[in-house]
Amino acid sequence: MTVGPSFSVTDLVDRFQRMLQAQERSPCTVKQYGHIARTFLAYTQKPLESVTTQDLEAFREYLVLQRRYSKNSLYTTIRGLACLFRSFGLETADSLQPPRRPERLPRYLTEEEMHRLFDAVKESARDSALVHVLAFGGLRVGELCHLKIEDLEFERNVLHVRSGKGDKDREVVMEERTRAAVDRYLSERSASGTTSPRLFPVGPVTVERVVRKAAQAAEINRRVTPHVLRHTLATALLSRGCDIRYIQKLLGHASVATTQIYTHVDTQALRDAYTRAKPQY
Repeated sequence: MTVGPSFSVTDLVDRFQRMLQAQERSPCTVKQYGHIARTFLAYTQKPLESVTTQDLEAFREYLVLQRRYSKNSLYTTIRGLACLFRSFGLETADSLQPPRRPERLPRYLTEEEMHRLFDAVKESARDSALVHVLAFGGLRVGELCHLKIEDLEFERNVLHVRSGKGDKDREVVMEERTRAAVDRYLSERSASGTTSPRLFPVGPVTVERVVRKAAQAAEINRRVTPHVLRHTLATALLSRGCDIRYIQKLLGHASVATTQIYTHVDTQALRDAYTRAKPQY
C-alpha cells in the first residue's frame, strides 16, 4: 500500500491511527504512535514515499541533539516510525536501529507505605477498590480501565483480564481484601444508578491522579504511579518465595526474562541469603 500523490499530515496520521485501531493496538499505542508520526512528518515536510534514510537519520540526530531525547524515548520513537512506514508498505525505516534501552531497577513501595496508601483511600469506595485491584492484581492501567463487571467471577474470586499486552487473556486472583473493597464499591455504585458495563468507567489519567493523590495523602515522598504498585506486588510475592513462573503468569509477561528483574530488587532477601551463606574466614 502506498500513500498516494496528495500529502496532508492530518489525513495521513488519521489514516495511520485507524490502521492501528484495526490491528487492535492499545489506545495508548495508537495515541503515542500518532504523535510520533505527526512530529516526524512536520519535521520532514515530505510525503512518506519521498522520505530517504538520510531524512530519517537527520530526524534521529535532531531528536538527540536538539530535543534531548532519552534512550527510552528514542527507542519508542524509532519503533513508531518503523510501524508507520511498514503500515504503508514502505521499507525505508527498516534499517533504522533503535538504541539499547538502559535496564533500570523497578521502583516499589514498602509494606508500611502500602498500609498508608490503603488508609489514604479508605473513605472513597471507588478509589479504595481501584487501588486494591492495582495493588493485589498487578494490572496495567489500560487493563484496569478495560475491566468489565462481567469480568468478575465471584464464585472463584478471580478477575478475567481480557486482551492484555500482547493481546493475551489471563486470570488474576481477587484476594479477600480486594473482594471486600470491590463489593463495597459495587454496592455504592448500584445505589448511585451507574449503568456502565465497565467496572471503573474512568480513563488512565484519572487512575494516575487517584494513585498520585493517595500517595501524597499518605506522605510518601516519591513519585508513585499505578505501575509502581505492579512492581510492588511482584517484589513482595518474590520476597515471600512465590515461584517466578507464577509471578510471570500473574503479571502477563510474555517471557520470564522480563519478570527476572524482580530478583534484583529485594535487598533484604539478598542480605539474608548472604548472611546465611557467607564463608567463615
